[in-house]
Amino acid sequence: MSIAIKGDSVETRLLAYEHATTVSEIAGWTNDLIGKEVPGNPGYIVVGVVQFQLVGNQGSYDAMLLVEVTEKPFETQIALREADIEVIQELTSSIDETV
Repeated sequence: MSIAIKGDSVETRLLAYEHATTVSEIAGWTNDLIGKEVPGNPGYIVVGVVQFQLVGNQGSYDAMLLVEVTEKPFETQIALREADIEVIQELTSSIDETV
């Protein structure tokens, strides 16, 4: 599902947390999601929780969350391999700084 808010594309994702020993554990995990990358879905940031369902399950708790996500800006998605970093360091170390 995609909707537009203030010109930004906002989508939803369904996330789950299983076998929590306390409800506070799930609440902490949920609060920590806001502003961070979506688990298992790189390139997207959680912007809010739309719906939350908690289920007691034989002494533990499970939760399902419907969260709103937005795509990270393109410029923050650059990932360099170790080999790329070594080449960049080699090239830049050979530049003569005297002018």
